[in-house]
Amino acid sequence: MRKLIGFSLVLLASLSASNAFAADVDDYLVGDLSGLNVKAGEVQVADMKVVSDFNGTKKTVETLGEKAGKALIVTFYGRECLGCRAHLRSLAALQREMGDDRMEIVALSLDEGNIHQAKRTLDRWGIEGLAPYTPYHLSILRDLTMDPDFRRNGTGPASVIIGPDGLIKATSYRLRHWEAPETIAFFDALADGKI
Repeated sequence: MRKLIGFSLVLLASLSASNAFAADVDDYLVGDLSGLNVKAGEVQVADMKVVSDFNGTKKTVETLGEKAGKALIVTFYGRECLGCRAHLRSLAALQREMGDDRMEIVALSLDEGNIHQAKRTLDRWGIEGLAPYTPYHLSILRDLTMDPDFRRNGTGPASVIIGPDGLIKATSYRLRHWEAPETIAFFDALADGKI
């Protein structure tokens, strides 16, 4: 099996309860969002840690829960992954459309090396406006890959949509046009607490 090279995690600011999300989201699952897998299970991700900076002696570590209050898409990528390049470009376009105060894309590199090497990869790919991150430890991958949908669908770019409570609400396991009008409408509704 190929090494995991693309995995996205979406942390979304929504005031809806888990069950209400499943009922309200159907109207938004059109166009490029059709086939989004709405989840009913409770998988907590708010305590998962990422590294956002490294000054040569000390890492800056953040939890995903600290980023609640706005849409957050965490994307795992590898520098040899062509699909990841297209995925990140599309996510960067979504972030530009939504603005930094409503959404942040967290680009998590799976390559060996530190945060500076992750930044160089994004720069080499011409990805502007995305801050690089690295996993605090690889258990974040183990925890997320315990999802049976992930095992069934393989290792392509995958997205996990999380509510403000840190619980997974839905999953997506294919490259999408994140900047498409229906996708922007979906994220606008989530960020505004409408779903």
